[in-house]
Amino acid sequence: MMLRGMRSDFMRAMVPQTEADLRLVEAQLDISRKQTAPTSYSLPFTAIVVAAANFYWVPTIRLLLWPLAVTLLSAIAEIIYLQFLKNDDHSAKSVRYRAKMAVTMAAILVAAWCAMVAVIWVPGVPGNHLLILFLLCASLSGWVTGGAVYLPMLYVTLPIYLVAMTAVPMLAGDTIDAILGWLCIGFWVMMAAQASINYETSTRKLRLEDERVLLIEDLQRAKETSDRARERAEAASRAKSTFLANMSHELRTPLNAILGFSEIIKTRAFGESIDQYAEYGSYIHGSGQHLLTLINDILDLAKIEAGRMTLREDDVDIVRLIEDCVEMMNVRAQQAGVKLAITVESGFPLVYADERALRQIIVNLLSNSIKFTPLGGVITSFAKRSVDGRPSFGVSDTGIGIAPEDYRRVFESFGQGRHDAVQADKSTGLGLPIVKGLAEAHGGTVLLDSEPGRGTTVTVLLPTTRVRVRSEPLKAAS
Repeated sequence: MMLRGMRSDFMRAMVPQTEADLRLVEAQLDISRKQTAPTSYSLPFTAIVVAAANFYWVPTIRLLLWPLAVTLLSAIAEIIYLQFLKNDDHSAKSVRYRAKMAVTMAAILVAAWCAMVAVIWVPGVPGNHLLILFLLCASLSGWVTGGAVYLPMLYVTLPIYLVAMTAVPMLAGDTIDAILGWLCIGFWVMMAAQASINYETSTRKLRLEDERVLLIEDLQRAKETSDRARERAEAASRAKSTFLANMSHELRTPLNAILGFSEIIKTRAFGESIDQYAEYGSYIHGSGQHLLTLINDILDLAKIEAGRMTLREDDVDIVRLIEDCVEMMNVRAQQAGVKLAITVESGFPLVYADERALRQIIVNLLSNSIKFTPLGGVITSFAKRSVDGRPSFGVSDTGIGIAPEDYRRVFESFGQGRHDAVQADKSTGLGLPIVKGLAEAHGGTVLLDSEPGRGTTVTVLLPTTRVRVRSEPLKAAS
């Protein structure tokens, strides 16, 4: 059971899968790198000093080859590791590769260092034996302190130290060496236990630090979300206050007209003049229609925002809709002194949509353009296929335009762009939000292209899934 648990811990550290394990392993490797980097640079010099200390006991060729091997391996490992760290992208794949590389290099360097017991061990020289075992024990103690942060490094290097510290002394046949070997075993067990304690302690600290960082990030995200929600609520409150202020004029004017003219008819202020009363009746009817339009817009927007807009979908001819809407708005356009035009791409398809909703989109766009296009301007309703094949339609005008900083605001409920026409004609700011809501209800999007003084183009893009093949070819209109 213990071996199974050790193997599970080893594999989880070598091949981390979860985000938490990946962060833990990367932190462990970073700490291990900081603690063992000085050793990588000092190891060759230490090997040279150890070889020099054994100059009188060991053949020169062996004293030269071992420090040279340690130096080359240390240099190669350091160059490879630094190159990796330079290109490290901190991805999951990179963390796993770094773990394998770090463990492999640690095993190679520790094996090269511990090879001193086979290279410079001189039988029958107690001073030589004591020096080698002392160096191995001292380096093991330092390694337990620096390498105990990352578990696989301990699993790979501790057995190497155990073999190096006990195999040669216990096989030498000398009683003193055997005693030293047993003492080294005891010291190794003590260091292994200390390494386990150090690992558990450092891992617990790293996990707590990770949880603290995640908690701080969650709190920051929660604060940002709360701030955005508060800002949206404040903006909505301001917009609705502005809307109510503007609507007071829109509602009171037709209501006063209705009440005033109906009072005249009721009291027969002009006697039996049927023609005069009929004229006032037409004023009452027009004012009532205006009120009904305002109330319908408000109710439609409320449905859209509440997600209760029900679409009655069927195959719709957008070209015919555009022609009907242009004809309906032509009188208002003439009164405003602007010209209406139509541009339709040849072969424009039918779409599967709610005809009433699309009609409302076109009427709202035309109404906005008429309202904000000066005398002599041109307003063009269009229908065409986009580059990716999506059906699109909309309205383009030569009006006063919208500033880029107002793009988002004009699509908000009760929002208005900052332009002089808003002050002159108290717009309710419901047209574009309704257009946006109806388009999104169809799975579409709304694009706005405008600059002050250059005009405005509003394009509604519908998904290709709503395209229906037209049975008869359509000729381009202009």
